[in-house]
Amino acid sequence: MPAWRNSLGAALALDLTEVPGLDNLACPGGAIAAAQERAARFYGAARTFFLVNGASAGLMAVILATCRPGEEVLLPRYAHRAVFNGLILSGARPVYLATEWLASPGLPLGVAPDSLARALREHPGARLLLLVHPTYEGIVPRSEELIALAHAHGVAVLADAAHGAHFGLAPGLPPSPLDLGADFVVQSSHKTLAALTQAAMLHLREEAAATGVAAALNLLQTTSPSYLLMASLDTARLLAEEQGRQDWGLAVARATAARAGLARAGLPPLSAADVTGPAASGLDVTRLLLPTAPLGRRGTEVAAALRRSGHEVELAGADYILVIITPGDGEEKIEALLAALLALPRAAGRQPAALTPAPLAGMPEAALTPREAWLAPRRELPLGEAAGKIAAELIAPCPPGLALAVPGEVLTPEVLRRLRDLRGPAGRVLVVDA
Repeated sequence: MPAWRNSLGAALALDLTEVPGLDNLACPGGAIAAAQERAARFYGAARTFFLVNGASAGLMAVILATCRPGEEVLLPRYAHRAVFNGLILSGARPVYLATEWLASPGLPLGVAPDSLARALREHPGARLLLLVHPTYEGIVPRSEELIALAHAHGVAVLADAAHGAHFGLAPGLPPSPLDLGADFVVQSSHKTLAALTQAAMLHLREEAAATGVAAALNLLQTTSPSYLLMASLDTARLLAEEQGRQDWGLAVARATAARAGLARAGLPPLSAADVTGPAASGLDVTRLLLPTAPLGRRGTEVAAALRRSGHEVELAGADYILVIITPGDGEEKIEALLAALLALPRAAGRQPAALTPAPLAGMPEAALTPREAWLAPRRELPLGEAAGKIAAELIAPCPPGLALAVPGEVLTPEVLRRLRDLRGPAGRVLVVDA
């Protein structure tokens, strides 16, 4: 196509495919295999897989490889939607773990070891434990204790470290869950390392699981993987290996200085002292979660105001914003963002009512597994007619990503009330047509 060649020029030469010498991701034995082996050595894994369908593919592949229909997976309800998709694909049955909650600004802290110990006693046949290490907001669970508990009961551990690909690279950062003994660790390399969007890695602690995981990945990933994505993963690993300690050490120092400056200005970010307790061991200092109540504004208002001044935050909740500081953020850029934030006029006397989400009062009844609900006939109903019906879709508003309804669960008045608050009186929901 001459028009494409003329407009893209030499860039097209980078968009390669499976030709002799470039290997095949589905059955690597050359350049791709060597790149994955380099990543495994650096991260201390028995095997590393490159993911071109994002961390989602890794989460689903592990569940599909380790669980059969009806087998139980222990997980918190704030797991990523890819985990619920993995339950649909595998037919596994979810067992939800009690979650400790930070009342303001309404964020999950994690699962306390006592809660996991109780679940392990009550579900002796559980196959897999899913940990979120860290949450989007950077809160780190007590993974070392949770992993040890699971292993003592013969349960494998899958750690969703999508937001923690940089963990362990420099002092001041939390440890990687792989270093804490997790059996499977999924990292979104594109989120905090120098990889292209959608490029991720899956690390295995033991070689024995590799055959099943590889087969599951070949079910889930494209047969035409982008070599740009795979090359970016190898580059991200190289940069992390050669410069990670220095680059992330600088990011930690700059984030620490920014935290101190905000605290002096009366806008202290969430700190490790705010979250550390029975369920959380600390947080990622490079993620600055800033409650916006001191400004008399909603988080979404503050984010919009910053956008108008040329600054984009990572996330805006009802009552907070989230800012991430990486090695790519120089002092000048950070100072400009903080200056724009502190220059926002404070709404005198205005204190918005808190809109902080909270966990459900009780665990909804599961009438079907997620897979059974997915395969069942379905129809759309107004929220006013959905009480007592079985949910056919996952509803997990983000932030904070807490599942209000999972396919197969009976819709309760509490869940429907929250959905009305989100969707308005004319909202509708997909239900199983029984």
